[in-house]
Amino acid sequence: MKERKNIYFLSDFHLGVDAKETSLEREKKIVRFLQSIEDKAERVFLLGDVFDFWFEYKRVVPKGFVRLFGQLVKMTDMGIKIDFFCGNHDLWQRDYFSKEMNITVHREKVEEFLFDGKVFLVGHGDGLDKKDYMYRIIRFLFKNSFCNLIFSSIPANIGLWLANTWSSMSRHSHGKSDFEQNENEPMIEFCKNCLKQRKIDYFVFGHRHLVMQEDLSDGKARYFNTGSWLYESSYLVWDGKNAEMKSFD
Repeated sequence: MKERKNIYFLSDFHLGVDAKETSLEREKKIVRFLQSIEDKAERVFLLGDVFDFWFEYKRVVPKGFVRLFGQLVKMTDMGIKIDFFCGNHDLWQRDYFSKEMNITVHREKVEEFLFDGKVFLVGHGDGLDKKDYMYRIIRFLFKNSFCNLIFSSIPANIGLWLANTWSSMSRHSHGKSDFEQNENEPMIEFCKNCLKQRKIDYFVFGHRHLVMQEDLSDGKARYFNTGSWLYESSYLVWDGKNAEMKSFD
């Protein structure tokens, strides 16, 4: 068996909704991809919106996704570390992932990691646009424990129907949009502001459904967006020396 040393970043599967392929077909493709990297992956980052909607009640979780869950458990049992960043569509996590699948769940917007001497700033990517005041308010409410308690008191069938309806509206309103060059692109503006305060080698986000690669700070830093699996099958891999965007076909 080859030495596992690669680190993978991928996001925005939006399982539960059909797109270029049905949700089930897309899930099977994701599982095939994860199977293909078992002998190479040291760590896998799932950068949010893995599900089009996810809410964990105390004793109930949304049905489905058993192929993906089975593959993730297999990988963690093999010693591959898996990190899950809560996206704006699947931020209502309790402890199902950590207890049942031994997955590390990250609830902060961004977190910093050191790999092979390089500093990575990683997150889903939502909430980074300071000008999007309405979304920042909505995100605060969604993360509020009292709001969570109110929603959890709604019967699961009704609550999940309401939430999936909202999720569809959110996806259409914040879906794939044109890349705004340089300082007009909110995530790149966020990255540039970070670089004024500290050294970051790589920024890795999802959320925008656009595969992006941009040099920052005269090539001293680099921004990547992992795109989505709704229409592409894109991911970022770090092999210990280089970061490269790839596609699983």
